[in-house]
Amino acid sequence: MDNREFIRMLSEATNTKKPLNIEDSPGKQFGHNEISEAKANDRLIALDFRAIGAPSFESWITDNRKFRKGKHLEDGIEYDYFDFDWSLVNDRLFATIKVNILDNHDSVHDVFRRHAAGIAPSTPDPRLSHVWKPYKKDIGTVCARTAISTFFVYENVFVDVRAVPILPRSNLLHDILSDWTDERLVPKSPSGDPWDMLIAEWIYGILKAAPSFKVFPAEPRLR
Repeated sequence: MDNREFIRMLSEATNTKKPLNIEDSPGKQFGHNEISEAKANDRLIALDFRAIGAPSFESWITDNRKFRKGKHLEDGIEYDYFDFDWSLVNDRLFATIKVNILDNHDSVHDVFRRHAAGIAPSTPDPRLSHVWKPYKKDIGTVCARTAISTFFVYENVFVDVRAVPILPRSNLLHDILSDWTDERLVPKSPSGDPWDMLIAEWIYGILKAAPSFKVFPAEPRLR
């Protein structure tokens, strides 16, 4: 592929951007599973991701983790949350995993909508909106992705995975891989799946096996 073809493909992807309407439900927006009623399930996950081993399908040079807990005010009610930021790096991949664990089911899909709209400005700018599209597999309650990132909701947990392949300087995509890059140009994992999907499905498997709580604990827990 020469420079002209490469630029044309990126230009086409950019010119077809459309801002998301965050008033639409995630199910309508992304064509994924019908979203269950938040209060129909009182299962709460509060998994401590600081103690979860890195994915074994790769060897990692860097494994950095940050954790914070806090409270957020919504409609005059104070809620607890746990946030985990996790970065994994090796010689061919830079991956970030953000896990937001809320103490209730009601707010998590609002987080999904806001994220999808780029923390929606009052008048969404198409140039700032991500090209989120439906996720082709059945993970979480609702899920979407771009060329290099996946985000989904499962129970009271919001997950955002971004995985950028590290390319040689001779590659046209070196240093410019983004959500807007044509997905056909982004190097895949050895399994043939996009890196972000591979990591997102790994996280989803962990969450499905996580212990549940009737009352949100004061600290994240493994059991």
